[in-house]
Amino acid sequence: MLRTSFSLIILFVLLCNCKDTEQVMLNIPFSKDDIKVDGVIDDSEWKHGALLKNLISPWNDDNVDKTKFYAFVSNKYFNFGFKVEDNTPVTFPFESEKTVIKEDRVELFFSEDASLKKYYCIEIDPFGNALDYSAKLYRDFDDTWNFSEIDIKTNVADFKYTVEGRIPLNKLKSLGISHQFYFGVFRADFKSHKANDVCWISWIKPNSPKPDFHIPSAFALTSFSKEK
Repeated sequence: MLRTSFSLIILFVLLCNCKDTEQVMLNIPFSKDDIKVDGVIDDSEWKHGALLKNLISPWNDDNVDKTKFYAFVSNKYFNFGFKVEDNTPVTFPFESEKTVIKEDRVELFFSEDASLKKYYCIEIDPFGNALDYSAKLYRDFDDTWNFSEIDIKTNVADFKYTVEGRIPLNKLKSLGISHQFYFGVFRADFKSHKANDVCWISWIKPNSPKPDFHIPSAFALTSFSKEK
């Protein structure tokens, strides 16, 4: 009985410390300078940032996408940007946040831990319209929740668009998102105005036979670097 109890204690400790031992998927660098949020990805502004590329389409033969994701953290903000090539641009006249569901968009998901007991999402279309909400596993959405303090600008050109934005660190910290957290980077690429004619793009391959980013395996451990 004592041996069984000791084993259970060890298992509990290991589970509690999994974030400390899990490999960090993305380390987001620190920079003293914030971006000018104007929808233009300026190399001089992003030279100290992390760059994710070679995103994949997990449910379309793992085809590699040309989307680029940029990120760095300053003393005050989480700065992020996307460069997207899109040969089949699909948007609709904006009526409400729900319009974004039908459109091409980029997506960022944040969770304090891997359980997804509470996580936060923002989905942004090529014109800067945003759908933001909180959620609980599994797909228990609260559409009334908003990222109340976020700055977004976009730029649309022929068959491509860019997104730039920043979120105050104080806001993220209030959500439990601080030094280490779980993160997701995604994109929806519609091929036509039909609701199901969409290619789902991810930074990693979720463990799901069908498109789904609202599961733990779509997230990975991420860290904010601190000022040296």
